[in-house]
Amino acid sequence: MVSPSLRIVIVDRPSWYEPVIEARELARVGAEVVVGWAQRPDRPADADRGFPAGDLSRAELSAISSAYVPPSCTTEERVIEMAQGAAGILAVRANICARVMDALPNLRAVGRYGVGVDNVDVEAATQRGIAVINTPGFCAREVADHTMMLVLACARKGRMQDGMMRRGEWGRDQASPMAALYTQTLGLIGFGQIAREVTHRATAFGLTVIAYDAYVASDEMQSYGVRAVGIDELLAASDFVSIHAPLTPKTRHLIGEAQLREMKRTAFLINTARGGLVDEPALIKALQEGWLAGAGLDVFEREPLEKSHPLVHFDNVVLTPHIGGLSDEGQVACRMRLARAIGDVLVGKWPVGPELHNPAFKDRVTVGSRWGTA
Repeated sequence: MVSPSLRIVIVDRPSWYEPVIEARELARVGAEVVVGWAQRPDRPADADRGFPAGDLSRAELSAISSAYVPPSCTTEERVIEMAQGAAGILAVRANICARVMDALPNLRAVGRYGVGVDNVDVEAATQRGIAVINTPGFCAREVADHTMMLVLACARKGRMQDGMMRRGEWGRDQASPMAALYTQTLGLIGFGQIAREVTHRATAFGLTVIAYDAYVASDEMQSYGVRAVGIDELLAASDFVSIHAPLTPKTRHLIGEAQLREMKRTAFLINTARGGLVDEPALIKALQEGWLAGAGLDVFEREPLEKSHPLVHFDNVVLTPHIGGLSDEGQVACRMRLARAIGDVLVGKWPVGPELHNPAFKDRVTVGSRWGTA
């Protein structure tokens, strides 16, 4: 019989009613996996929606999910209700804050599907002896591909030209000015795994790549053929500024009006990281007043983006719905890694990879704590 102390609840993926991957990985430690929304009468309208991938059987269709549950739907109250008695939570966008943790005295681990953990109060978790697990790097190549897609779409005016063609207009005379990509400079803010993958792709197109990252040595950047620069020089010199930094209280609105004014009027801003890194009203002002050539955006301060949002009305802005990290293979790998890592932590084994985001939590695991060692 499964121990109730090893109950894992998925709190914001409603179409994963058959969590085959999680159940298979967590069976190794005797854990039970429950999809929280499947237990609720008020589940979202699209809760049964998903899509097959390849030749997967019906039992395996939960490997990929297209259902979206915005944070406004997955409230703190609902998470608390769904996760009562849980030793672990698996989440995508749900806000796992101190209040949620305090309301779940059996909670020992929080798993966040993906790279960032900005929706998890990591400090509060560490103080309470709760492990925070994520899957850094799982979609680095996908995000790099998406970044280059946005760069190319901006450089070649894909959004504007596609729109004109669909209106029956032959817009060759409006294509200029259009600089050759191999004459342009790409500036990377952040030089982690995704930015390094972008570098491989960008140099293949002939772009000159420069980067700013306060935590990466210039010699390491140079080994990729990238010149390290300060952020002011990067903003002033780049034809494309691509953001690859984590969202933290310190980096929120890293790109605001002052930074946008430093950029060339012919430059484009690319963001496949987190929407909160950019001050959206400042970006809209820059686009309206013409002191920026355009933007390619996969992430936004508030998601999903409303159809009345000012950004949707610009022909020089390419928009995608936070799908930069999406691939069938990547989603399966992410779920396998996360489930395996959270299972290991719950039985006292530390993941062999980088999945444990806050190793300092172990210092708070004491006799009589929520780990049940009394």
